[in-house]
Amino acid sequence: MNSRTFSWLSFLHVVFTIKFLILLQSLDASSSSAEFYKTCGNTFSCGDTISGIGYPFRRQTDPIYCGHPNLALTCDGRSNATTIDIMSMTYRVLRIDQSTQTMRIVREDLMEGPCPQEMVNTTLDYSLFDYAGSYANFTFLYGCPASNFPGLSLTPCGRSGYSGVYVFPGTQGPGKCNASVIVPVLLGVEGGGGAENATRTTLNQVVQQGFEVRWKIDGKSCSDCTESKGRCGYDVGTNQTSCFCPDAPYVADTCTMLRGMRLNAIQFLT
Repeated sequence: MNSRTFSWLSFLHVVFTIKFLILLQSLDASSSSAEFYKTCGNTFSCGDTISGIGYPFRRQTDPIYCGHPNLALTCDGRSNATTIDIMSMTYRVLRIDQSTQTMRIVREDLMEGPCPQEMVNTTLDYSLFDYAGSYANFTFLYGCPASNFPGLSLTPCGRSGYSGVYVFPGTQGPGKCNASVIVPVLLGVEGGGGAENATRTTLNQVVQQGFEVRWKIDGKSCSDCTESKGRCGYDVGTNQTSCFCPDAPYVADTCTMLRGMRLNAIQFLT
């Protein structure tokens, strides 16, 4: 390699390194970016059953980049109840297990009985969740003909304006009834899979025990980040996990990688 080629390569290397250091400096100077690491270090706790929940969840009051936009948790200070909104529907969160990436939830509007304010089926965001474990669907039918109608007849639903509720296992439309609501329940609990033989009390217990879902956010990326002393966040532009580092608000796979890049740049210049 002649001296002219070597000089040209050295010049390009210096230009690249200077641009890289300028980029780091601009990131360090950004007040909003500098808050990433500090802001996203919070965990969510509510009552006795939900404690120390971190990424991919975030507190409702946290910036959107601290967790997945659709995994914001809210705590009711009076009841110590945790809720989450999924597909414009509010769910009570009964349990979160981050080791298995599962969460048990129940529709908030069914916590006091099968008489929701709005007749809407239970729908998951399948880009974010899958059902976990064994479950079965119940179909609640409202405003049905009273004469010899099969199924479990419950007391009137004054809240929804219908005279009574019938329940069937499985999924079906309203048919001759005015409205229907499909609700998944966890199998292996009292009354599960046998709604036609349940009483109002046992059916309410089954519904209130909820059902389990598994979120699809990659957990390994966050584990690698935290092991390198970083804190996890979410990049809504790429729909991927971000890693915020204590020495720079720089998005990298891990903070170890970022420190290595900085060290190499400094060693080259010195």
